[in-house]
Amino acid sequence: MKRRALLSLLTLAAAPALAQERIFRLGMLSTGPGSISAFRRWALPELAKQGFVEGRNLILESRSSQGQTESLPALAREIVASKPDVIVAVSNPVAHILSAIVPDVPIVMGFAGTDPVADGLVSSLSRPGGRVTGVVMLAEELDIKRFEFATEVVPTARRIGYLVGSTASEARVSAIEGLARRLGIDLVVARSTGSDGYEAAFAALAVARVDAVLVASFPGFSSNAQSLARKALTAGLPSFCEWRHMAEAGCLVGYGAVWGELQRRVGLYVARIFLGETPGNMAMERAARFELVVNLKPAKDLGLTGPGSLLARADELIE
Repeated sequence: MKRRALLSLLTLAAAPALAQERIFRLGMLSTGPGSISAFRRWALPELAKQGFVEGRNLILESRSSQGQTESLPALAREIVASKPDVIVAVSNPVAHILSAIVPDVPIVMGFAGTDPVADGLVSSLSRPGGRVTGVVMLAEELDIKRFEFATEVVPTARRIGYLVGSTASEARVSAIEGLARRLGIDLVVARSTGSDGYEAAFAALAVARVDAVLVASFPGFSSNAQSLARKALTAGLPSFCEWRHMAEAGCLVGYGAVWGELQRRVGLYVARIFLGETPGNMAMERAARFELVVNLKPAKDLGLTGPGSLLARADELIE
């Protein structure tokens, strides 16, 4: 591992000179526009440090399906038509669609939401073996953690809503259902593609009389965090969401990896492939740092005091 890290550093050290020799094309496909905005905010500056500057020697062709999974194949073909050197795939389903359409372009996961080994995308995290590599952020594990937070904040809850996106696998939903059963809690699953589906999803949760809502990891939700948080508050539901910015937008709790840090790592993967490294030899990285943000305003509006243990563990409290 040390030897591979040293070789990567030596390769990146030569990047500024090598990058001037040609125009590099980068594709990006996501189910939510927020992921693309985040990539521009954090990953593009990292690429620029390595000598790849948009508008000079880098062209970024990005597409978002706005939460609509049925449009992903057509968008993937548009990306492929731009003849990218590398494609960033946001989520496992997107990576599978791209893999089926284009057989030879390297794919960087930004991020793999479920285990890419079990999902058949790579042979192993340490040596992927094909043309897929990148960053892993296991959404199932984070959903489970947020479910536990929900039971801490609302200890009397007997029914919890689970808002999932259009790409959520049955195995992922089953994992949360199993946890709920063990705790004696009914799980009410509601699906939504993003803001267009919030009305129906929260209406279903209201009819089911849930005590809280667990918001699954999904780019379409993070892109429309403010609308989601508003719907949850209007429904009288404490919401347990994925990212820091979702708590800042009004969710009660935001718990997940440090988004900017992961995006910068994705940018470095892209740079290394631009410079000639083979994806199959590039070990995939798992998210290493997580942050818990609690917004006290919705807690106050909902009449929740929250257990002191959760507040004490929070990395940040929003007043």
